[in-house]
Amino acid sequence: MVASQTIHHKNERLAVLLAGCGAKDGSEITEAVGLLIALSQRGLKFDCFAPDRKTHDVIDHLTSKVNAHESRNQLHEAARIARGRIQPISELKAGQYAAVVLAGGFGAAKNLCNYAFAGADARLEDDVKAALLPFIENHKPMGALCIAPVVLALLCREASIKGAQFTLGDGSAKDAVAAIESWGAKHKPTRPGEACVDKTHNLVSAPAYMFDDATPADVFASAVALVDGLTSLMSS
Repeated sequence: MVASQTIHHKNERLAVLLAGCGAKDGSEITEAVGLLIALSQRGLKFDCFAPDRKTHDVIDHLTSKVNAHESRNQLHEAARIARGRIQPISELKAGQYAAVVLAGGFGAAKNLCNYAFAGADARLEDDVKAALLPFIENHKPMGALCIAPVVLALLCREASIKGAQFTLGDGSAKDAVAAIESWGAKHKPTRPGEACVDKTHNLVSAPAYMFDDATPADVFASAVALVDGLTSLMSS
């Protein structure tokens, strides 16, 4: 039962970083909501954040085509997921949180960094780097779902950390695997619902929709595995 799985971090909060709303141009909704549910099931308190700037593009999720005449703000779009309880990333202070976790969705690769367009030459957006670098410098647990581990791998590169371990699923996303390895990270293949826990660097990642045929149940299992990995690091 959920009650028996609740952990005791009553005075600790986690930060959840979103990047808009929608799998193709923001945070993947099933992953983000599953993550929030998994955190709640474990009795963890959290605050949501997102960059207060435009998404790179707006995708019609019915046709998968770019809507060149429309623009959306990441913070305002992510507020749909967070039910309005969200703050700009400029307000995210590592000293106030025990850990940070990133939802997946292509927005992580478009809005938090430019991996979607630059590949191995990607860089972090300045506001993301400023908010997240203190977490890794202070050895606080960090987690990421789906494609979002590329953001943490870029962060490790910025912090000159070599050998950090992440998962992007079974390794079939060869370009993404090659990119993070070129930045000094290591890839660990996982199955749906599994997480990669790097105890040395306090990092957790889980594949979710890196498996295209994942069911919502598989995605939620990834979120649960991610949260369980985070709580194990927070307790160590």
